[in-house]
Amino acid sequence: HLGQAGLAVTRSTLYRRVEALVAQGWLAADDIRGENGHYRRALSLTRQGCERLRAERREVLQKEPLESPLFALAVAAAGGDDADGLSAILKPRMALAARKLTEEERSLRLSDSGSLDLARSRRVAHIRADIAWLQGLLGKRTVERSGDAVARAG
Repeated sequence: HLGQAGLAVTRSTLYRRVEALVAQGWLAADDIRGENGHYRRALSLTRQGCERLRAERREVLQKEPLESPLFALAVAAAGGDDADGLSAILKPRMALAARKLTEEERSLRLSDSGSLDLARSRRVAHIRADIAWLQGLLGKRTVERSGDAVARAG
């Protein structure tokens, strides 16, 4: 999975990092007998590890650009374990995107240069898609297409 994500990580590097996380108390490791009789290492997050993960996830959700793979990973990692916390973080991000959308649409209406209009139109489409995605994450309706209105979440 790491290779597919573009990270060149060797097994020894990965195992050293896992051992460091166990030593820090963020992971618990148990040797268990697998189906074929061989011992395997079962890893699980400790309470301290879960707290650290929540803190890191919160920071990524607050600071990473919406189009960042890290942002998408943090959203996926949030799952259903903290719907209220996720909502509290995503609503301000969505409100900011809605303000940005209003500014871009206003600039587009006032503009008279063709090449900039194309770039602005593209930005408007991307912002609308971001808002629709965030609304979907929050279980809300998508961006309204009539005029400049955006369905406000919450």
